[in-house]
Amino acid sequence: MQLVMGPLEGAQAADLTLTFVTPGTAEEGRLTRDLKPGKVALLSRGESGDVAAALTPEDAGQAREVGAALVKLANDLGAASLAVEASGYGDALALAALAAGRRDARYRGKARPAPASLTVQGLADGARLEALAAGVQFARDLVNAPANVLNPATLAREARRLEGHGADVDIWDSSEIEARGMGLLAAVAAGSATGPRLIRVTLPARGEVTRVIALVGKGVTFDTGGYSIKPAAGMYGMKNDMGGAGTVLGAMRALAGLRDRLPQGLEVRAYVPAAENMVGPHAMRPGDIYRAANGKTVEVVNTDAEGRLILADALAVAEGEGATEIVDVATLTGAKMIALGADIAGLFASDADLAARLRAGAEAAGEYVWELPLHAPYLKAFQKETLADLRNSDLAPQGGSIKAALFLQEFVTRPWAHLDIAGNAQEGGEATGWGVGTLVGYVLNGA
Repeated sequence: MQLVMGPLEGAQAADLTLTFVTPGTAEEGRLTRDLKPGKVALLSRGESGDVAAALTPEDAGQAREVGAALVKLANDLGAASLAVEASGYGDALALAALAAGRRDARYRGKARPAPASLTVQGLADGARLEALAAGVQFARDLVNAPANVLNPATLAREARRLEGHGADVDIWDSSEIEARGMGLLAAVAAGSATGPRLIRVTLPARGEVTRVIALVGKGVTFDTGGYSIKPAAGMYGMKNDMGGAGTVLGAMRALAGLRDRLPQGLEVRAYVPAAENMVGPHAMRPGDIYRAANGKTVEVVNTDAEGRLILADALAVAEGEGATEIVDVATLTGAKMIALGADIAGLFASDADLAARLRAGAEAAGEYVWELPLHAPYLKAFQKETLADLRNSDLAPQGGSIKAALFLQEFVTRPWAHLDIAGNAQEGGEATGWGVGTLVGYVLNGA
């Protein structure tokens, strides 16, 4: 779906026009009386076009819901062109509508129909919106790709496309990963014929580098659970276990289009440890001990707790290469979904200011986060009954998201935050691109 920039001209000619109403006002009628926030109702149909209504959004989250609901209604009606009146959150609405209106047809014999154009009145920042839309789409395309198409090698090849947008991209293969002491990443990938990759994407600073933000994304392109194998129902959908990688690479795609807005002296890097967690003669086993890039050793109690292993190595490398602030994003724990569901990401942070800036970025993007505590005593469960410095699991689900975050904290000393996006990366069988807006807002507005 194409976004038509500029004022809302010829709205009456659109197949479907969205208008906003406020509860209690004179224009409220029978059809709008029962409208709920984020919902869209059809008001009238006519030869000159159909008209729908929604309550005026009160925040970016509601605007995103309205945008997605509008596209659903348009699909039901067969509307090809959409027009939307001005609201205070037009950018969030437009971004959600663009995402909902772009239906992935790469793996279908015939493309599904979708609206062709969207006109939104009063967009605040067209250039930023276009960059965000490109970043969200890049993330969604990566996460939607099945595992027989996207593996660590092909993910690295896709990341290379960012060079065409002004980013520097470096790819480390098995030999360099091992040479740099990333024993945890190498162990997770040992059961796969593809082997691991470490993808590093850099947006160079304007002028002398004074700060380096590192965005680290979990890139498990398929997760069988390894020898701690998942049941069949739990294994389906595990192509999405690289949702964190999709988010950070999507954010880099968006930021590449907004490089002139990066603060002077700020360098932004993305680190994606990529692996398949498979079974095979060389796969890691429960009880094996491996050494991480920062020298700490980890006993593998559960091979299905692999995401924290590859992230640990990437965090240590990012810090070792001079990152002054680090944010990692990962589809990490089922416990997060039990605690917060699929709409809200879990936020953990070692620095209050960093956490506040991420919350602000999420709020502006209409994405929801909730901060959970780094309750240090829980780490003891990963330190006892082992010959290594740490275990990667205690096989107890209670507090699982907190314990996983505490494990990651052992591999970074700089200001750091962790976003657990288990469940957020996919909805209704398609990738969402969740987190791209949060990271872009955090980098641009809080740096």
